[in-house]
Amino acid sequence: MTSRPPRLPVPAAPGESAAPGSAVVVEDGRDILLRRSLEDYARSAQVNVFEAARALEEFRAGGGPGALERAEEAADRAITTFQVRTGEKDMAAWQTAVTYMVELYATRHSAHRLSVFDPAPAPPSLFIPISPLRLEKISCDGHALVLRAGGLLERARRGGDEMDTARAQQAIHEAARLLHHELDGLSLPLWILIVRFCAEIHADSLRAHRAAGAD
Repeated sequence: MTSRPPRLPVPAAPGESAAPGSAVVVEDGRDILLRRSLEDYARSAQVNVFEAARALEEFRAGGGPGALERAEEAADRAITTFQVRTGEKDMAAWQTAVTYMVELYATRHSAHRLSVFDPAPAPPSLFIPISPLRLEKISCDGHALVLRAGGLLERARRGGDEMDTARAQQAIHEAARLLHHELDGLSLPLWILIVRFCAEIHADSLRAHRAAGAD
């Protein structure tokens, strides 16, 4: 008797939940930037990401352990809120995603200094550079695509080539696909929202750095 190959899960259709128990709804159409955003699902989590980034920069600028503790607490609140509001609760994946969001946003505060000399938090901090849960270590190609998408979005908003937005969306989708392959505890539609959020953070940071350089 020949064994049958395992059946692959059928992707959710537009209008359905992205995964069992997920609050994320699959949206039709290819325009990622016109879909409901991650902030729409969990706006308070976005606020906590930004609070964590500011506190992390304060720690790196010499603010001491109290600043690092505030960064950790805000990041933990973001992780919990994202889990509850999206209905997708893979802890490792959310730790990776939120740490990456915080680090990306923190870069807008560090353009004026050499961050290579930043103090490194001691384990078990989310922000230790050698953590195996760092997104850029889990998928170097995914990380590169996030940065590419952010750069293309920033250029598009400055009136760049009309294809920049389309290329950015393609990079977002490919980065999400790579990250979902490594961390499939979150659905692909949710990874697309996460990567879009990260790309937009990076685009905003690039714009802020450009403005600061023009002053």
